[in-house]
Amino acid sequence: MSDSAHSATIRRLLEAARELPESLRHSRMLELGADPVQIAEVDSLLLADAPTSAWADGRARHTDATETGSAELRAGDSLGSWRLLEEIGTGGMGAVYLAERSDGHFDQRVAIKLIRGIPDSETFVHFARERQILAKLQHPNIARLLDGGATPGGQPYLVMEHIEGVPIERFCAGQDLDLRARLKLFQQVCEAVHFAHQRLVVHCDLKPSNVLVRADGMPVLLDFGIARALDQQPGRREEMSASAWVTPLYASPEQLRGEGVTTASDVFSLGLILFELLAGRRARVNAEDHTITLLGQAAVRPSDLAEAMPWRSRLRGDLDAIVQRATAADPAKRYDSAESLAQDLQRYLELRTVTARRATPGYRLSRLLRRRWPVFAAFGVVLALAVAFTWQLAIERNRALKAESEAITQARTAEQVSEFLVSVFDVSNPRSKQDRTISAREVLDQGAERIDAELADAPKVKARMMEVLGTAYRYIGESIRAAELLEQASALYLDPRVDQPMSAANALSSLAVVYSNNDYPVSKAEGAALEALRLREQFAEPDSLPVADALNSLAIVRQNQDRLDEAEALLLRSLAIRERLTGKESRQVAANLHNLARNEYLSGEDMDKSIAYFERALELKRRLGGELDPDFETTQSDLGKALRDSGKRERAYDVLSKNLALAREIHGEESEYVAGAHNEYAYLLHDMGRFKEAADEYRASIAIRTRLGNDDSASFAIPLNNLASALEDRGDYAAAEPLFRQSLELRRKGQDAGSLMIAHAEYNLARLLIKSDRLEEAGELDASALSIYRKHYDESNRNVIKVKLQEIHRLLDMKKSAEANALMEEVLASEASLGDAYLARQHSLSARIVLASGDIKMAVAESELALGAIRKAWGDHHPLMVAYALNHARLLAQDGQDTEARELVASVADLAESFAETAWERKELARWGF
Repeated sequence: MSDSAHSATIRRLLEAARELPESLRHSRMLELGADPVQIAEVDSLLLADAPTSAWADGRARHTDATETGSAELRAGDSLGSWRLLEEIGTGGMGAVYLAERSDGHFDQRVAIKLIRGIPDSETFVHFARERQILAKLQHPNIARLLDGGATPGGQPYLVMEHIEGVPIERFCAGQDLDLRARLKLFQQVCEAVHFAHQRLVVHCDLKPSNVLVRADGMPVLLDFGIARALDQQPGRREEMSASAWVTPLYASPEQLRGEGVTTASDVFSLGLILFELLAGRRARVNAEDHTITLLGQAAVRPSDLAEAMPWRSRLRGDLDAIVQRATAADPAKRYDSAESLAQDLQRYLELRTVTARRATPGYRLSRLLRRRWPVFAAFGVVLALAVAFTWQLAIERNRALKAESEAITQARTAEQVSEFLVSVFDVSNPRSKQDRTISAREVLDQGAERIDAELADAPKVKARMMEVLGTAYRYIGESIRAAELLEQASALYLDPRVDQPMSAANALSSLAVVYSNNDYPVSKAEGAALEALRLREQFAEPDSLPVADALNSLAIVRQNQDRLDEAEALLLRSLAIRERLTGKESRQVAANLHNLARNEYLSGEDMDKSIAYFERALELKRRLGGELDPDFETTQSDLGKALRDSGKRERAYDVLSKNLALAREIHGEESEYVAGAHNEYAYLLHDMGRFKEAADEYRASIAIRTRLGNDDSASFAIPLNNLASALEDRGDYAAAEPLFRQSLELRRKGQDAGSLMIAHAEYNLARLLIKSDRLEEAGELDASALSIYRKHYDESNRNVIKVKLQEIHRLLDMKKSAEANALMEEVLASEASLGDAYLARQHSLSARIVLASGDIKMAVAESELALGAIRKAWGDHHPLMVAYALNHARLLAQDGQDTEARELVASVADLAESFAETAWERKELARWGF
């Protein structure tokens, strides 16, 4: 086209578009035969200050502040807690400033984007709502959205992580990256885009200038989802569209037509970026360049245009096809996700067949030959030397073809799984007939219900879908459904029709963790973990990552069996494998560190070591996945527990209260994880002597589990037991007893006979019955608990000793002092390492024994030791020391030390409000006149 003809065309398009609303301009120019470059040129004329085009109609352009995006604020001005330093960019959306914190709290530099052209309050509200979604998008390859708000003049602004880097195409050119390096870099971009798509966030404006590469080679995506966030609600599409905020030179055809954006739109833009990295030039260089249209029609290839690139010949075939598929004009013909695009590039790098090309026998064989050329070269040499080796080489070839066939089968299975998942998640499609918000659980429930009906004739796909959905249920805290599906998946993987033992091992390993973390019978957890390890040792390489995973799962089971030395050995072996194969900063290593911390926590011997492990795991998880990662929340919760049990209750309070809020943010209120967070927070309040608050939190945990339908499991017994304990400590024995009994019944029903969980519950109920003077039933329960503990531990174990101490209490209440004294001799002769709380109980019982013999002085001395131990355990002023103080005061009074006795009672009198009206502590304080 000549210059005069081109100018005439642009004038004609300009006149046709000038008076139209923004939402109609692009579609009208397309009707008049304009190509994307011409559309961009007209946009630039309509918005002379916006080379990348942005929305602006008459209303927005009448306001100077929104027209320039920088007239209201300049370098040196303050915006909230930020001070603008210098303007570092400007474009269609507005101006971008480098800024720093101005409140002095800490040093931080950010990029602040001042958004122009928000037309009304409705759009502003929509933008603010979308901004909240974008702020949760945390990924190492996505620039974080840190803050946002409105300027004094009413225009919105965004505070984003400041990235020092260069656009991806300039980085590749400046570093002279080869083809492979460019593809690996681009794959990281695809992974970041796919991460956002999984969270239902579409970028809408992908282009090289929005992909900066830092000096360390890490690509970071900017402005993620901002164009979509600036879009109006669906009901206002006739007035504006997300396509109006995008860059025409990289926009998909459907965006230019003003249609709704989807993940396919981002795939199209990724295809154009990939074209640029491969061909060394843009897909659109001037008005006469129709490359993008031809790409969409598969009428031109990158290799045709990469004249200056040394790898031009290597683009022919696979890479040409990949770019053409990504940039297809019809969205349905593109890759179904950014992940699929990245996977096809990985297949190319691994010399495997790519999905963008038809897998003809010749094509498959050519890839097989390239991938296994040493084998085929050897075949030729050996054939030339001796025909005798032909048979053996044929076998090798058949093995290779079988492997290729298996790979194709796996690919087909993956495709069917993908199609099924897409159909399941279509229930949450905004265009569906559903008129309400669909929860993750409802989507999973629908998928699980459809598996049997729709996948009966596809056992491989059925097995994989059961594992996928089981894993998804596990991560949203639905342990019962997770266990059911993982059980079925592991069995089906081992079915001869499927015969995938390694996949079965994966499902079994996950199943063992679900069993262990949710108090299923230990025998089930152990069986699943051992079978997973056996399969992996049989079918995987020695000391490989699958073996490390199986060792880690078995260690978790051993922890719940209280076989901590075995668990530690398994974890250290797993950690060594993972550090060797994945480096010291990986999610697998973080998992091992967490479990090593838990091992130390359960042993109770070195809580500082446990805390150190948890802190290492937590920091590693923060770097790898951010604080909104469920794995981060799990470790933070366990760190809080370790801090609590080590006596660092103030710090534990800070960690566990924050963790409850984090669990709600990640999982929503109706989740087992949130129920667990309530329980752990309550446990801390309980330890702090805030019994009533603790009881309320325990009830919140119980209520969530009840609403979820998980009130008939052994795991439900835990918050029941804890609530009963809080009520017991308040002195409300009548309210505590039915809860203790329900907890025991659930454990007996859901656990193996002889389970430690059953023994713990029997001990707790017996303790309450002794306090209620129901001594015969208490004795039966103590005998049963002691029998179980002795099967697991020797006589010096703390669990054995605590039952003996409880039996001494019961015998003394039955006036059997001689028997109580004999049992106390056994306790004193043991080498048990008792904590301060149990030591306090031992001295208190010793005081009662010597008092029965008439030695008041010795009784006072033992009672004083008991009071000192309980103060050391709980602090100088805690409700749980009141009983010890009252007992000691009674002995002091008997010894004639009335003044000291009364002073002691007075020192704890203000703790009366911690107890129920019926509590004996409250009655005893009243007897003393307090």
